[in-house]
Amino acid sequence: MSLLPLDLIAVPWDVERGDTSAARAPGELAARGFPARLRASGREVREMTVHPINDGSSKVETVAEIGHDIARAVAQARAQGRFPLVLSGGCLAAVGVVAGLQRGGTESPGVVWIDAHGDFNTPESSLSGYWDGMALATVCGVSLADLREAVGLKPLALDRAIHLAGRAFDPLETANIRRHGLELVAVNELASSGAREQIRHRAGAGGWYLHVDLDGLDPRDVPAVGFPEPDGARLDDLLEALGGLPPPAAMTFSALSFDHAGDDEAERTVAACLRLAEAFTARG
Repeated sequence: MSLLPLDLIAVPWDVERGDTSAARAPGELAARGFPARLRASGREVREMTVHPINDGSSKVETVAEIGHDIARAVAQARAQGRFPLVLSGGCLAAVGVVAGLQRGGTESPGVVWIDAHGDFNTPESSLSGYWDGMALATVCGVSLADLREAVGLKPLALDRAIHLAGRAFDPLETANIRRHGLELVAVNELASSGAREQIRHRAGAGGWYLHVDLDGLDPRDVPAVGFPEPDGARLDDLLEALGGLPPPAAMTFSALSFDHAGDDEAERTVAACLRLAEAFTARG
């Protein structure tokens, strides 16, 4: 087995804000030894941080600049034969990741989206108006069209996306999911042959992108998250469900929060991130 050289792309932003617990989490993950522990296994790791230069004249412009920087970093990593692992304050980074894969020639990547929440809201359906909860819908062309167009993302067809381990959906978000036909796999369905076939279908043709909002996993395995939800996917079960797939073209870790985590909770979270990185960034 060969270890892919990694580009760790830190995105210390929670939508357009850099002052939240989620926005600070990529830096905290690094401070707790995540890159160093990857290097200790003999892997080459290059670190970079997204620092948009937009003056913040509008929310769309600021978030679009962040997305452009992510897309540029992802496309560059792919062109150099490196694996882009994006450490993001929020799920909206996926817009830049998919745009970057498309710039690099992966026109229609499959998307395996792990999240306790649906991330399939629109401004009209969202109870909070929080753009991060619209991330997957934006990738699939259902939400935030101005942002999507500003970043240069070509919307993915719904049959290229699958959502795993969701268990906290807004009522109107559920209606969006049903109307557009997004495939959902509940926690208790991960071991089924049907679910695994659906995952393989998206990951096996044309490259794929693995998005991991860490609250999709059970808080016993990953406690340091911003919006924990009980009864998530156990890490061992998730790794088994995704076992045997080719390496993804890119991966994101998002929505961590260390502000209120004790040392044991933080260590369990960093260890889970290491296991995920090791599982999906190596060639057999």
